[in-house]
Amino acid sequence: MKLFRDHPLRQPRLYLPLAAVLVLVNLPFIHWALRGAAPVVAAVPFSDSFDRASLGDRWWSNGGAWRIVGGELYSPGVGNNPLWLKARLPADVRISFDVRGEGADGDLKWEVFGDGRNHSTGYVFLFGGWHNRESRICKLDEHALTEKQIRDSLASAAHPYAAGGLESWFSSWSARRDLDRLSSGHYFSTETPFVVVRTDLKVEKSKRYHIELTRRGGDLRWEIDGTLALELRDPAPLSGKGHDRFGFSSWQNDTYFDNLEIEPL
Repeated sequence: MKLFRDHPLRQPRLYLPLAAVLVLVNLPFIHWALRGAAPVVAAVPFSDSFDRASLGDRWWSNGGAWRIVGGELYSPGVGNNPLWLKARLPADVRISFDVRGEGADGDLKWEVFGDGRNHSTGYVFLFGGWHNRESRICKLDEHALTEKQIRDSLASAAHPYAAGGLESWFSSWSARRDLDRLSSGHYFSTETPFVVVRTDLKVEKSKRYHIELTRRGGDLRWEIDGTLALELRDPAPLSGKGHDRFGFSSWQNDTYFDNLEIEPL
């Protein structure tokens, strides 16, 4: 018994360095959990023409050299680090602004009803994404499936496998259940990612576009220069705490924004 009590792992002095290492490794996650909601210093209705020298305290970003250049908000390819407005969005809202891209491959983007701190925590709008191949409205995940792709995937998984064993049977049963929920309108929740997509919208380099976004209930409408671009109907819309902020964004291209207007509906 004495030998067991004297084992090195039984010595309390060894636990303190180990605990310190564990805290240090997990410090970013601890900070994320304790930092609370994003601050609020502005209110809707809100407008910003960016005709000043610096951004001021109404805007915040986790990274990227966001700045004002020539009376426009400049995003020098910030790698999905949005510039968040420190204001809460109402559930029903209209947002408009001007945008132009100086890159050769499109990829203009912005986010609504996010958490004010992290990318892809709400609805992400992509105009000419993936080298001008697609435009999307994305709920929670830029790479999510469309409703048709979800349905097709579930239909494939629901095919019975006679020799597949219990695991395959359960997978097939689960897919059939989800297909029924999809058909009855009960599949989507606030945590279910999905997207709507167009492939015929292309960004022209240096062209200035006027964007208007409207949200009424679960209906999101995106217009470009007064013409409908995409609509997303969300059966479980994001809103409230953690889903009430607006942010401009970019990936690798130089992007310019101007004349932001936000008003409740």
